[in-house]
Amino acid sequence: MKRPIYVGLDIGTTAVKISAVNQQLETVYEVQYGYDYLIPHKGWTEIEPDTWMEIVLEGLTQLFQHISEKLVAGIGITGQMHTTVFVDQAGNSIRPAIMWNDHRTKEQIPAIKQQLLTNSKAAHIAKIVSTGSPLASLLWLKENEPENYQQLNKFLIAKDYVKLKLTGTYSTDYCDASTSSLYDLNQDAWSEEVQELFGLDAGVFPEILPAATMIGELTEEICKKLGIESKIPMIAGTGDNVASALVSGSFDHDQPLVSLGTSGVVVIPNKHHQLKQTGKNVVAKLTPEDQSIITQGTVQAGAKVNSWWLEQILHTSDYPAEQQKIPREMLGENDVLFFPHMNGEKTLFANPELRGAFVGLSLETTREEMYLAVLEGLAFGIRQLFVSMKNEEQPDYFTIVGGGAKSALWIEIFANVLGYPIKRVMTSQEAVHGAAILAIMGVEGSFEFPESDYQMVQPDPTLIKKYTTRYKKYLKLTQLFLLAGGEEE
Repeated sequence: MKRPIYVGLDIGTTAVKISAVNQQLETVYEVQYGYDYLIPHKGWTEIEPDTWMEIVLEGLTQLFQHISEKLVAGIGITGQMHTTVFVDQAGNSIRPAIMWNDHRTKEQIPAIKQQLLTNSKAAHIAKIVSTGSPLASLLWLKENEPENYQQLNKFLIAKDYVKLKLTGTYSTDYCDASTSSLYDLNQDAWSEEVQELFGLDAGVFPEILPAATMIGELTEEICKKLGIESKIPMIAGTGDNVASALVSGSFDHDQPLVSLGTSGVVVIPNKHHQLKQTGKNVVAKLTPEDQSIITQGTVQAGAKVNSWWLEQILHTSDYPAEQQKIPREMLGENDVLFFPHMNGEKTLFANPELRGAFVGLSLETTREEMYLAVLEGLAFGIRQLFVSMKNEEQPDYFTIVGGGAKSALWIEIFANVLGYPIKRVMTSQEAVHGAAILAIMGVEGSFEFPESDYQMVQPDPTLIKKYTTRYKKYLKLTQLFLLAGGEEE
């Protein structure tokens, strides 16, 4: 009998990924579809959620042309966190979804925080609510589109809408619930205090399930569209950062993870439900018994600073060629500093108005120095996040995943800026594979990590010392920009 296949779906910010793997996480089929979201007004980001469904159905149709449906034992899902979908009684989207990187509520956030602080049981949420949070998006809908709010039956996060359309079931998971600003981290449930403070109907809140829970099967209608007969089971899924931490092995070893994708995310796991004062405390709860928490913080621009510099400024897509021009002896010696918060900052400074900048330019500054500064600037920003959220125990290493992890130069910079070895997994490990692991867990009850090829990039003591000096200058630069960019909210 052939080994079963498990499918992972990742509903990303600008792409949907579909990956089919076996029990050893060996990829047997993979495809990615890019798409654009809507910007109807300055600072607004939206998407018609059926865009995801059209892509998922096309992708699964193609998958089943390559793999027999009888081999597919389950489907797991992950995706962008916070992006909020509003559905009516029939399960249809009322209006375009409001995305995680939407800034329309920036003027309302201070008032929302003040309201939360009036209730001691909801006060901890004031630290994490920000533009793009489901709480802020729900309140915006209620205040600005009351006719749409009246139609609201449930709000869902991006991946949950896809689950609804595939299985006909309404649910979310603890990761997306706990980062919604609508959740009580101390009670591990939707916050009744938030519902009362803002007049939100408890009926619009979906059921919360552990990530590896089997929620149902593909509906007959979906099976017909896909041209299959098997009613394949589907798993509740989780947010992309938990999925990335899962596939990296971070939960097994409690080691920090850095994800270099559209945003730059620092993820610090612990198994004991330890809540941190800085960063978003995310309840992983892969299974009912799981008590794991990850604390995450974000540099919103992330690896986008790299593509911005190369594609928008230098007008090139040859990333390796540009990096090869940077002499290694320049590492730790660069006179140029780059402030990477190009589209605001949520975790450390709660200031959506922060913007990026170069400092230390002279008439002698070279193209290579400026590019190196961009790469170093994000590493400094990631280090600042880590220091503010770290566990009491020192890490043994960092794992770095995402598109930016493909750059050997950037990995070397991170190792020396952070001062720890970097585990660079040679086989593809992305959030979509974390979704597939959840499918394995949901169907088979457990998952054992296979041996994987990886490279451990060691820092250079001399470069650590140099970068520590540069990092101190970066921190001073940060303080200057905070003064120039306005007070924290």
